[in-house]
Amino acid sequence: MSNPLEQADLPLSQKVLHAFNRVQVAMRAESWEEFGQQGLNPTQGQILMVLSRRPSGLRLSTLAQELRISTPTASDSVRVLVEKGYLRKTKLKGDARVVLLQLTPVGQALVQRLDAVGESVAAAINALPDCEQHQLFRTMLRIVRELQANGKIPVTRMCVTCRYFRPNVHRDSERPHHCALVDAAFGDRTLRSDCPDHETADRHLAARNWEVFSGLIARE
Repeated sequence: MSNPLEQADLPLSQKVLHAFNRVQVAMRAESWEEFGQQGLNPTQGQILMVLSRRPSGLRLSTLAQELRISTPTASDSVRVLVEKGYLRKTKLKGDARVVLLQLTPVGQALVQRLDAVGESVAAAINALPDCEQHQLFRTMLRIVRELQANGKIPVTRMCVTCRYFRPNVHRDSERPHHCALVDAAFGDRTLRSDCPDHETADRHLAARNWEVFSGLIARE
């Protein structure tokens, strides 16, 4: 006899997606409240947060790509943020035709207040055992990489997509990876999802590094 609960059950992927949506609701509500208190809309707040991790500045087109919004939408939000004194436009050294967007000191101070956004979700993650946090982080990296490979989101500056990343080259289980840029060993806890020194690996190196990192193949 068939189980009616199993017949009506959703695929596991749909359950995970629903859980993601619930977490997103919490983060969106928290961010909208905080941004609203500062007189910002969500897009303007996200622009400030992105640029806070890019001290050297970003082009408008790159900023729009990172946020997955149209260039005109990004331009409108940037104009308001410049008028408020949170952003400034600077010329790229060596090529005055290129305009970069950077935070002003006032914008940097505002971002420090906005850093509280997401604290409730961070607290929920911190409540998990270390081993579950570790596995969750790896799983999220895998999902992000899959979305990037399918062209659904822009490539972010993660260790696992960097040409300096050497996964699982050390016997130390706490620090099995190596960063060739700074010549240092490190572990999963130190993996970065947005590194300012990131340089994208070529397609073949990135694919192989991911297979080694995931344990699909052994390091030679």
